[in-house]
This record gives sequence, structure tokens and C-alpha cells, in this order.
Amino acid sequence: MRIPKNIIQTNKYTSGKEFVYKLTQTPYQGYYYILNNLFYIGKEYNQDAPELIKITQSNTLLYNSKTAIFSAISGISSQFLKIPKIKSIQTSARDNSVETRYFSQQINIQPIIIKEISKETYESIQEVSLYKTTFIGNYNGNIQTLDQADKQMPGLKSFLLG
Repeated sequence: MRIPKNIIQTNKYTSGKEFVYKLTQTPYQGYYYILNNLFYIGKEYNQDAPELIKITQSNTLLYNSKTAIFSAISGISSQFLKIPKIKSIQTSARDNSVETRYFSQQINIQPIIIKEISKETYESIQEVSLYKTTFIGNYNGNIQTLDQADKQMPGLKSFLLG
């Protein structure tokens, strides 16, 4: 079947982190084409080509029910893939005590999202390469200010003060 050139864009390439297979929700890297605002695998039109979907915050592999596939391939346990959110911990303005606050940032999604997490979650994901972590306050004898934490995780100041 011939497709008019004005409704198809061929020979596109993605280096990854942009699309997943629609059926399996696994990441895709390679050539694709666009037909009627839908994405398909291949350099040129093929009526049997598998469909791709753009990765968005709502459909990323990490938030999908098929994370077991990702976990098996990457070796990262799926328990680390969903970080529980906690309410912001307010520091006391009446005395000089400061509670330590912990933050994480998942490095493989856009837009960048910083989350405040519990101490237990912080400790469990510190060594997972999928996350950038930092803290404000005193952790294991190390004292870190907001300015120091913002250098480790750019945007943290804006997240807290903005």
C-alpha cells in the first residue's frame, strides 16, 4: 500500500528514553516513522510494524504494571522503582533543632521531579543508579546545608522555596 508523503514522516531515529513498545511497554531504540500522529518501528512504512508510544510521566516503564520485565533485565528490584511520597517535614521555628530531610530524583525521566522521601527510603535507594539522592541536616554525622544539597541536586532550592 502506498502512503502519500505528506502524511508520513520516515527515517526518524531515537537513541532511547523516548518511546516504548505499545504492547509490552519495553523501551525502544532505533528507527521509527510517524503516520497520522502515531509512531511505528522501522525506517519506512510497513503495515505490520509494531506501534510505539511516547514516554510520558504517566506511562513510563517505571510506573507501568510491567516493571517485572525491566527488573529482570536490569537487575534492579521493582521495590526500588516506586518511591513512596511523604508529606514535607517542617522544621521547627521555635527552637534550634533541625530535622534531617531526604530527597530523591529519578534520573531517567523528564521533566525532572524531586521528591521528599523518608529516611528508610533514602537508605534503600542510595546505591541504586537510577536515583540521585541528597539530604539536608545531619545524616550519620555528616552535616549538609541547603546550599550544599542544591549543588548535589540542582533545583532543590527551587523545589523547597518555590
